[in-house]
Amino acid sequence: MTEEIIYGKFWDRVGAYLLDTLIVGFVTFGLNYANILHFKSFWFYLPIAAIGILYKPYMESYYGATLGKMALNLKVTDLEYNQIDFKKSLLRSLIVMVPGLIYIPVYYLAFNNPAVTETDGFMNFATAMTNAYPAARISTNLLSLVFITDIIVLLTESGKKQRSLKDFIANTYVVKVKK
Repeated sequence: MTEEIIYGKFWDRVGAYLLDTLIVGFVTFGLNYANILHFKSFWFYLPIAAIGILYKPYMESYYGATLGKMALNLKVTDLEYNQIDFKKSLLRSLIVMVPGLIYIPVYYLAFNNPAVTETDGFMNFATAMTNAYPAARISTNLLSLVFITDIIVLLTESGKKQRSLKDFIANTYVVKVKK
């Protein structure tokens, strides 16, 4: 590339993350909330989990960016500034996907446990699930730890390329797209 590369800055990336959380989180949380209140079905939950887990790898590999990144003119590239493929995007997303994957068998067990499914209300269901299956709490703590580590790496990265832990793992950059 002959033009100057502008790397995605910390606050741009935080903004993109927050937008993605609002967009995808709102949809998946809303569907999961309705499931827990009305259906209590693992088979209703499974596609919801798939949407949440595969959103970033799909969007970054096919469009170069998630909706949040698109809104802030950011794009994920490989080290040669080319669009990444699904495999690289999956690797990049793995650190946030693993804790989410732990929830799938926990939800399977929870939706088949009368002590959990016979509760009423979303919070009672969540409390009964975490009491019956401590792996749910461990998964949440693991996700928090990974997220904090990712932010620390991004903030302390010594170069001017603003790379996070997932960027180092997958050999990627987040760059500003010129409009």
